Amino acid sequence: MRYLYKIYHEIPVTDFHEIHQKRFKFDTTIRLGLSIKPMKQPHSYELYYVPTNKMLEMVSKIHLISNSFLQTFQILPTVAQKQFINECLVEELYNTNQLEGIRSTREEIARSAKEVKLNKKTKTRFASMIKSYLRLLNNDIELPESAKDIRAIYDEITNGEIEQQELPDGEVFRKEITYILKKSGTGKVIHQGITPEKEIIHKTEQLLRFMNDNDEIPALIRVAIGHYYFGYIHPFYDGNGRTSRFISSIYLSKVLGNIASLSLSRGSNKYKNKYLDIFEITNSIKSRGEMNCFIETFLRIIIDTLVQMNAELKEKSELLSIAAQKIDVEPKLANKEELHKDIMLILAQNHFFDSSMGLTIKELAAIVSKSEATIRKIVRDLIAMSLIEQKGERPAYYCMKQEYFEI
Repeated sequence: MRYLYKIYHEIPVTDFHEIHQKRFKFDTTIRLGLSIKPMKQPHSYELYYVPTNKMLEMVSKIHLISNSFLQTFQILPTVAQKQFINECLVEELYNTNQLEGIRSTREEIARSAKEVKLNKKTKTRFASMIKSYLRLLNNDIELPESAKDIRAIYDEITNGEIEQQELPDGEVFRKEITYILKKSGTGKVIHQGITPEKEIIHKTEQLLRFMNDNDEIPALIRVAIGHYYFGYIHPFYDGNGRTSRFISSIYLSKVLGNIASLSLSRGSNKYKNKYLDIFEITNSIKSRGEMNCFIETFLRIIIDTLVQMNAELKEKSELLSIAAQKIDVEPKLANKEELHKDIMLILAQNHFFDSSMGLTIKELAAIVSKSEATIRKIVRDLIAMSLIEQKGERPAYYCMKQEYFEI
């Protein structure tokens, strides 16, 4: 089925109106009870989509890839699992910042995440956002049920990153109108968030009822629709994208599991032009409320990102398996206690699954439940045998030598 917007310029307006009405009234059409009013014209349109084989195949494929991803993850050693999750977290936060034009580096986010996990009292950038995603990963976050829940999520996700003049000035959301400009830099207004605040609250709570009480529509399709409609409402002056992607990740986690839910910002940034274009297309009068283009593009972004994440995980898992076999028969460790091999295997997991400098004595001691003095002695042995190396001081990090895996 061709998307409605694609035939807008091909036929007279009266014929186009007739095609829209026919589609809207198909027996198979799912009418959503959510309405939009495209800019610069007086009419409102109810959102709808026509279920297609393509759409259902995409939903099925996402579940298959997600299950395969989970199976590969579950056979990893514990340290590799934790470090892979951390890498996914850093990647997700970095990409959501990129989409919003917020300057950050993966190293900065990784450093902040480590400080948050260690409960350091120092002021850490993105600490509140990191804590929110950690709660998501720990199944410690509930689905939002009210406009005030949305505001609470926004406050946590954006804490310290929004200019004072851009903070919400209404009872829950913004009071004034806000405009969305085309990202190309032309200054063209492509959407304006709805007003007044009373209507923002009404539509937000209408959206939450749709998301939470509508089991007839497949969950992944609901997430796509909800993601679009939040962007349409645009309840805040700034930070809508970050908030929307986090909320969508909460819903995705209930369907695909926590780690797979950390795919949305990564995919949205990688396919940034597609991601931004589908909002503009769906907001347009050319679509008349048809959601097929948005839903299918959203699902395609999730599929392509999960395929990439799955491929990365399988490759790292294989490399770790090869390294483990080599460590197990390492001749230099023939007369050493088993803990030497354990430490090397932990550092191998760190090497393949974490982009950080390595692990400290304190971290290694905590992983193997041994004293720091014991670990320090073993680390000295391994360095003397040229199997691992030290980087930096105070704190000193220990890691595998790159060449060890290549000989």
